[in-house]
This record gives sequence, structure tokens and C-alpha cells, in this order.
Amino acid sequence: MENDSGVDQPLLMGSAINKEAVAADKDTSANEGISENSVIYKVYPARWLVLAVCCFLALSNAMQWISFSSLSDEVQIYYRGRPANGSIDVSLVTNQIFQFVAVFTGFGGMYITDNKGIKTAGLLGTTLNVIGASIRMIASIPFIKSHFVRECLLHAGSFIAASAQAFFLVLPSKIAECWFPGDQRAIANVLSFVANPAGVALGTIVPSILFGHNKTIDSNSWMFFTFTLGMECLALFPFVLALFVRTKLPPTPPSASSAAHQNNIGFFKSILQCIFNAQFFIQMTLFAFAFSLLWSLMIFLDGPLKDQGYEMAGYPTAVCAIVGTLTSLLAGHIADKTRKFKEIIRVCTVGFSCSVITLRMFLNQPRTGLFDSIIVYTLCGCLGAFSIPQFPIGVELGVETTFPVMEATSSGVLVIFGSLFMFIIPFAQNYTEKLHLFYAQSWKFALDVTCGLSIVSVILSLFFLRPRYRRLELENAKLALENEEPVTARTAASDIEMR
Repeated sequence: MENDSGVDQPLLMGSAINKEAVAADKDTSANEGISENSVIYKVYPARWLVLAVCCFLALSNAMQWISFSSLSDEVQIYYRGRPANGSIDVSLVTNQIFQFVAVFTGFGGMYITDNKGIKTAGLLGTTLNVIGASIRMIASIPFIKSHFVRECLLHAGSFIAASAQAFFLVLPSKIAECWFPGDQRAIANVLSFVANPAGVALGTIVPSILFGHNKTIDSNSWMFFTFTLGMECLALFPFVLALFVRTKLPPTPPSASSAAHQNNIGFFKSILQCIFNAQFFIQMTLFAFAFSLLWSLMIFLDGPLKDQGYEMAGYPTAVCAIVGTLTSLLAGHIADKTRKFKEIIRVCTVGFSCSVITLRMFLNQPRTGLFDSIIVYTLCGCLGAFSIPQFPIGVELGVETTFPVMEATSSGVLVIFGSLFMFIIPFAQNYTEKLHLFYAQSWKFALDVTCGLSIVSVILSLFFLRPRYRRLELENAKLALENEEPVTARTAASDIEMR
């Protein structure tokens, strides 16, 4: 393996192995040194360019997704020309388009990424993202007088931009496996995934600043055009970067698992193998809860906060995203050094559940002063701190559990399941709020349901999460072979079936 200073370290290339194969390779190495089947694993500086394409694509797309959530009234007037009055408002439709499209285009993104490569997936994702941002920008031009045309263009642009999710949501694990060595994979995954909450932070802070002192938006205002023009420029940046990616794979693999990993299973069989893996199904549920409960709660929370006297605009979501980004970097570093993936997931599920329950209890009382606002911001930061790290660590754990299934397939199944939950839970929250059960303030019951689901995730992680690290087993086996260490059944991964 070549570190950043350019030093090469020889390792034997991974392949399908069993106990006999390991012993045979060991004998060959003892008699002949490094055989003709060996390879020097290397890493290349270009890996950071490939990672940057994915990061800026995720950041730009997340900003487009969340950008109108804190401007529901202004968006409603500008694009539809009349208040919602009980109908589904424009901002919610735009937001949910991203979840709906992610579910139905995700399988295509998984297939293209695993079979056509990272370069093709990156180009397609950035192209769809910039085209969608351009159409959303056109929809914001005041010269378009028809509100019907404005709204149709807005949703069409959102649909196209949302299709980019099919690629960048499955690219992180693929890039980490194909371009990064074993001790950098988790942090590569983290950097890709924290770009998403960073985009959420931008998508809530920027409109709060831009529209904060100009709440009266008429049909001739250029404010929305200015806002969407900025998002268009941001979307253009990863598209330009993607043009400089020259190859879908590095000339030499960075690790034993990367060298051994070939798509010999088949796409549909790989999906079924993931779904019928009991441990992976538990991880799917945990990932879906972490993803959907956090963002649906942050979108839903605006109403309860206003009802209790808080005027915070989109800042709680921004605080949540920023703190979650920082803790994700820490979690990725810990995961790379210790490989304690399931332990990190367990700590995060318990912390998130405690945070959401505490916030629910605290909102029983109306705001009385500045100290109450500080507590709300702190609790929102805790929600992000314990939820967002589960995204990259959960994907990395999913790849370990389902190895040798291709990375984009296993991570794609996780993301699709999470998007499906993200599509369902906001409607469930609105429905439970309309039931007016148990409380005079009906949103309290909706938050109770959210707390209950978080407790379910705690039970699953503490008592049922028992994953097996198949990819690490393979790499430890090859490392033991190189060092001529005794080969044990589990350490050598002798019972991994490389089908």
C-alpha cells in the first residue's frame, strides 16, 4: 500500500479463499517469496478529486432539497399565488418529491454505479443536479406571470435534481472501497455523507438570512431568483469537477478486499442476498429510523416551536446539521482506528432517543426567556450529534455485513429504505397531529410517536444488532498470510463464501 508520502507496501492480492487456499498460498510464499499472483496495493492523489465530486454533489443537492422548508408561506405565495388553506403546500410537495424519486430511481443508480463505474455515475449525478437547479432557477424568474407554470417548473426541476440522489447516495461506499485503503475508508464515507447535512445547514441558514428581513414577497420580487441562482452556481461546481475524473477505477487497487471484489453475484441476486440477510435487515431499519426521524422531526418542529413562543426560523436545523457534521468526523476517525462500528451505532441510537424524549418533555412548557432557547438549540445539536454519524457508519457496517455484495448495491438498499421511511413519516406526523388525541396541542401526540419509534431503534441496536465483519475478515486473513501468522478459522475468514 502506498501512503500519502508515496511509500509502497506489498500485500498479497485478495481472492476467494478457504482454509486450503490460505495454507497453499502460505506455502507458496514461504518457498518463493512474493509470487506472480501478488500485487502492490497503492493509493493515488486523484482519490481526493473523486471524493470531492461526491461531496459537493451531495452538498448542492441537499441544499436544494431543504431550501424551501423554512419559507413555506413565502414559497406558497410566490409559486402558487394563494395560501394553502388546508391543502398540501408547495414547500412540502417539493420536499417530498426528493424522497419519492429517491425510492424509485435508487435501483437504477445502484446498477449503473456498480456496473458502469464511478466516473459514469458521477457525471450522470452532477448533470441531473445542475439541470434540475437550472429549471428551478427559471421557475423563479418574475417575468413568468402564471403561478401554475411557476409551480410546474419548480416541481419538474426538483424531480430532475432529485434523480441525482440515485448516484451520490450510493457513491460514498463505492469510492471508499475502490479508491481508499482500509484505514481511510470510514473517514472517506464520513466526508461524503457529512456533505449532506452541511448542505442542509446552508439550505436553512441562507434563506433565513436572505429572507429574514423581507418576509413580504410578491410575485414580482427577484429574491427567489437570486436564491435559486446561488444554488445553480453551487450545482455547477461538482459538474465541472466531474469532467476531470479520468478513470472509473485506480490502476492498482488500494486494499485486498478491493482487489478481490468483483461483481460475480449478479445485481438482483445481490439485492435479495442483502434483504434476506437478517443482520442487514436490522441495519436497514436502524438506518431508516436514524435518517427519517431526524429530518422529518426537524421539518415538523417548526410548528411546535412557534406554538410555544419560539421564533427560530431554520436555525435549529442548521445547528443540528453543523453539530452532526462535527461528530460524524469524530465517529469516522474512531471507526477507522478501532473498527467498532456496531458500538458507535448503539451509542448513537441511545443518545438520539434520550435527546428526542428530553426535547419532547421540555416543549411541554412555553418559552419563558433566552435560557429556554439555549436549551432547545442544545437539544437540537444533540439530535444531530447522535443521528448523523449513523449515516456513514451505518453504510460502512452494511458493506461489511454483506461482503462480497458490491458496495453501491448494499448502500443503495440502505438509502432506498431510509428514503422510503422519510417519505412516509412526515405524512404520519401530519396525520397523527390531525387526530387531536390526548392533548389540547395536537402536535404533542405526533412527537410522542417519534419518541416511541426512537425507543424501537434502541431496542434493535442493543439486543439484536450482531453483525459479522466479513470484509475485515478477508483483509485480516491476507495480512496474516503475509506475516506468516497462524491462520485461524474466523480471523482468516475461511468460511466466507465468495459467490
